Amino acid sequence: MRFLLRLVILLLVLVVAALAFAYSGIYNVAATEPHWKPVQRFLMLVSDRSVEHHAVGIVVPGNLQDTAVIHLGFQHFQEMCVQCHGAPGMERSEMARGLNPRPPRLLYASKEMSPEVLYWITKNGIKMTGMPGFASTHTEDELWAIVAFTKQLSTYDSASYAGLQKKWGDKGGSEDEGTEHASSMSPESMK
Repeated sequence: MRFLLRLVILLLVLVVAALAFAYSGIYNVAATEPHWKPVQRFLMLVSDRSVEHHAVGIVVPGNLQDTAVIHLGFQHFQEMCVQCHGAPGMERSEMARGLNPRPPRLLYASKEMSPEVLYWITKNGIKMTGMPGFASTHTEDELWAIVAFTKQLSTYDSASYAGLQKKWGDKGGSEDEGTEHASSMSPESMK
């Protein structure tokens, strides 16, 4: 019984200490100041594990290599992603450089991420990172197209990415142009 009483007292002390810390305002939440290293590591662990957990069971469509799908993904990537994540030969926008945590350079991160993880993040976003969820603004086909293009991103260098912009337009071309241009384009032909 004493053990249980001590445990309850310890928990109450921890809750009071946590509330006192929160109300003190000591912890700096400014985006210009990084988290304390232990806090940063803990938040990254929670985020990574949550995404991996929720991505389990997602079924990847078989058309992610289709040029028309990649072109549609390019359109949406240019419109929704490049500002924060950059692209080959393109830096992040001024706004993105002020985000904390910094958005990952998908040119590199997409190699390590599975399509399921990329899809889950694209669809749902990640709280308190600046990464929005696109589930309410994009169809399933558009979300998977963004994943398809993002998975191809590491195959482009600055020149081939500039070639995509020239061929498909800076913002990816109009929706009407998509299929026409996409049918003659592949990542390999842009190298």
